[in-house]
Amino acid sequence: MVYKLVTAKSPIFLVLAYGMFFFFLSIGESGVSIFWSIFLLLFGVISFFIKTKFIINQDNLNYQTMIFRFTVFQRNLSPTDINKVVFKRYGWATKGATLKLHKGFNIRIVQFTPNNVTTQLEKFAINNTISITKSKDYLLLERREKYR
Repeated sequence: MVYKLVTAKSPIFLVLAYGMFFFFLSIGESGVSIFWSIFLLLFGVISFFIKTKFIINQDNLNYQTMIFRFTVFQRNLSPTDINKVVFKRYGWATKGATLKLHKGFNIRIVQFTPNNVTTQLEKFAINNTISITKSKDYLLLERREKYR
C-alpha cells in the first residue's frame, strides 16, 4: 500500500515571507546579503515541491523522497536490513514508528496518509519476524483507539 507524507505548508510560507523581506531589505546592500536572501527564497520555493512516499509490500519496504518528479533519496528495505521497529507517540495524539536499520540512518514514519500506516507496519514486522518495541504512550493511544 502507498502512503504519502502530509506536510504543513505554513512554515514554508514563513520561510518565503522572510526571504522576500530580506531580499527587499538587502537591495543596495552587499552581495553576501543578497546571496542569502535569494538562497532563502529558492529554499522556500523548492520546499513546496518535496514529496515523500512510503510503500509497504509483502516482502519489502520502499521509502522515497522526491522533488518535483526527480527522486532525491530512495531506500528499498528487505526484512534483513531492519534491526527493529520502534513504535512511539509523536505529539499529542499522533502515532508513528522508527525503523532502526543495521546500516545507514534510521527512518522515521510519522504523519503519513492514510492513518493506518502503523498498523500495516506492525503486521509487516510480525509477518517477517522483525523485533517490535512499543512505548508506554503508544500503548495508551492504542487502547484509546480500541474503545472508539
